[in-house]
Amino acid sequence: MKKHFAVLVAGLLAVSLVGVSALAQEFPNRPLRLLVPYPAGAGPDTIARPFANGMSGFLGQPVVVENLSGGGGVPAVLELKKSPPNGYTVFFGESSQWAVYPSLRPDAPFDPIADFAPIGQVYSTDLYIFVAASSPVKDLADLIARARANPGKLKFGVTGVGGIMHLAGEAFKAAAKVNAEPIPYRASGESLQGVLRGDLDFAVAGYGSIGALVESGKIRPLVTMSSERNTLYTPMVAAMPELVQDAKAFDFPSEIGLIALAGTPRPVIDKLNAAMRAGQKDPGFQKALRAVYYVAKPSSPEQLAERIRSDLAKYRAVARLANIKAE
Repeated sequence: MKKHFAVLVAGLLAVSLVGVSALAQEFPNRPLRLLVPYPAGAGPDTIARPFANGMSGFLGQPVVVENLSGGGGVPAVLELKKSPPNGYTVFFGESSQWAVYPSLRPDAPFDPIADFAPIGQVYSTDLYIFVAASSPVKDLADLIARARANPGKLKFGVTGVGGIMHLAGEAFKAAAKVNAEPIPYRASGESLQGVLRGDLDFAVAGYGSIGALVESGKIRPLVTMSSERNTLYTPMVAAMPELVQDAKAFDFPSEIGLIALAGTPRPVIDKLNAAMRAGQKDPGFQKALRAVYYVAKPSSPEQLAERIRSDLAKYRAVARLANIKAE
């Protein structure tokens, strides 16, 4: 009896494996949906479209961008959740959705570990601490010294309460052992103007927002808020671990990854990862990245999965430390 049962199980397993293999060979046989949690014409959307074209050329099927903006990206995540786990619907997701949002909301309507099947990282941009070119603050050591001499008096600009820039700023405060007041703005452009007007002592923003002003000499970046220097755009600017003793594991880039629904067959994930890499080589995609100072970051599904896990742990720790609550 046991022998017959074992033979039956082996037979079913073989049939299952053949079915999965056939699915991967046939995939895709119809158009795919690329869910983008930003409005048409917004920065990530202008990058997603040539990326989708590159994927389409590899897969031999259209990859249609669908914009589901607002709500912190949650509408796009929920659309992914209600789609079949077959690879035909994928999510152009940001670390704000896979880590920041669920870190601040225990009742989030999705679990990035249980609900996502990572495909790979698409691109990233580094965050920076910066000051106006006219600021008396000359470097990060000078900023830290001034903050320690005037606890709680320095003001720094961030985009939104509980956003990635706010959390990165709080992580800097903890590592550097300083106290400064975060001033939230609705958009990064507003905090930039606050720095230029002298309303703020410093601010945190992605290089996509400040690159043109750095090149024109209007603002001065003090540090990259990542584990390594950005050798492509700011090789002269040190990374946080180089300058702050208690920041050896400091790493707060803003990232975009390609994500499918949990349960998607691994051969389909692998094919989507290959298509993702083709999309990253698309000339239009590369041109769009350079226009906003972003960097392509091809990775394996396992690397993105580990990134999601580590980001969740990191942002939850910072939110608890700074007592940051979702608005």
